[in-house]
Amino acid sequence: MKSAVVKLLSCFTLLATCQSLGAQHKLLADDGKAEDQFGYSVALDGTTALVGALKANTNNLTDSGAAYVYTLSTTGWQQHAKLIANPAYAGDTFGGNVALKNHTAMLGASRRDHKGEDAGAVFAFEQKGNLWSQKQILTATDAKAGDAFGQSIALSERFVVIGAPHSDAPHKDSGSAYVFMRDKNTWRFHSKLTAKDGAAGDLFGISVAIDGDTILVGADLNDERAEKAGAVYAYVFNGKQWLHQAKLMASDGANTDIFGVRVALFGDTALISARRDDVEGIGTDAGSAYIFERIKGHWTQTQKLIAPDGKADDRFARGVALNQNTALISAMHHDAKGDNAGALYIFKKQHGQWRYSSKILASDAKPQDRFGWNLALSNNKAIIATPHRDDKGNASGAAYMLDLED
Repeated sequence: MKSAVVKLLSCFTLLATCQSLGAQHKLLADDGKAEDQFGYSVALDGTTALVGALKANTNNLTDSGAAYVYTLSTTGWQQHAKLIANPAYAGDTFGGNVALKNHTAMLGASRRDHKGEDAGAVFAFEQKGNLWSQKQILTATDAKAGDAFGQSIALSERFVVIGAPHSDAPHKDSGSAYVFMRDKNTWRFHSKLTAKDGAAGDLFGISVAIDGDTILVGADLNDERAEKAGAVYAYVFNGKQWLHQAKLMASDGANTDIFGVRVALFGDTALISARRDDVEGIGTDAGSAYIFERIKGHWTQTQKLIAPDGKADDRFARGVALNQNTALISAMHHDAKGDNAGALYIFKKQHGQWRYSSKILASDAKPQDRFGWNLALSNNKAIIATPHRDDKGNASGAAYMLDLED
C-alpha cells in the first residue's frame, strides 16, 4: 500500500460539518423500465443534459439503447427529447457513452455490429430549434470485430475523439483512439492515435478527454510502472496533426491501480483516476486521483487526492470532472447511506493547491445505488449518474442534477 499525499481543509477532522446534500433534482426517464440502466453515462453543457440508457429496449429490440435530453427552464429540468439510433439493433448498447457540446450530441454504441461483431459505432445528433435529429454514423476506417469503438468519447467544437480500447493496434487489445474533425456540417476522419510503446492488453482508449488543442488518452492496464498500474498519453495539435507530447504515470503507481481509467482535462490541468489504488492506512481499492499540470509543454504530477473519510473498496475516482478551479470526484462504493450507496467529493483550487471542500450524498440514497457511476460538470452545475437506482424497477436508473455553490 502507498501513503497518500494530499492537503485537505480543516474538514478532514470535522467532516460532518462539511457534508452537504446540495440543491438536487432527480431525473428519471418518462418511459423508464427495469434494467434500462438510465444514467450509465451522462454529459452536461450549460443548461442541457444528456443521459444514456444503454440497456433500454426500443421497438422491441433488447438492449438496443437510448439517450434522453433534458433542458433547464424556469420550472426546473424537464425531459426534452428521446434519442434512438436509426437503424437500431438488439444489443447495440446505444448510449453507453455520451458527449455533448453546443447543439451536438455524440452517442456511443460500442457493441454495434456494423463492421463486425462488437466493432462499435458512434452516432452524431444535432439540435435545430426544438428538434434533435441523427446526422451521421461514425465508424473506424479500419474497424474490426471486438474493437469496442465508442467505449469512450470526448467532444469539442472542432474535434471528436473516440476510444476503441479493444482495437488490436497492433497488439491484441492494445487499443487506439480515433479523431474526427468537423468540416462544415460533416465529421470527417482525421487521425488514429496509438501508443508507440503500446503492448497487448493496455486498453489505450479506455478513456479520452479533449480541451482546445490537447487530447488525453487513458491506458489503464499499461504495465510500465507496475502490472496494470496504468498510464495516460497526452497529444497536442500543431494545426495539421496530433503529436505525442507526454506519457503520464503516477509516481507511486503499483499493481492494479488502473491509473487512467477515467481522465478529465481543463486547460493545462489533468485530473486522472486510479480508483483501484490501495491507499496506506485506508485499504485495498480505496482509490485516489492525481493532478498533473503542464508548464511550457512539460507535464508534472503536482498532487494526489484522496477522500478524507475514505475506506477500503470505496473506488474513489470512479468518476472525475474538472472545470476551472473545481474538481468533482465520485466514490461509487461509499457506504455513508448504505452499502455501495455512493458519494461525491468536491475539491477546490486555492492558492495553488487543490483542497477538499465538501461531500455530497443523494438526498434519497439507498444501498447499491452507486451514486457517482459517472459524472459531468459544466460551470456551477453537475450531473451525477446512478444507473442502479430502482425508482422505476430494478436498475431502471436515475441521474441527479446538482447546483454547486461558487
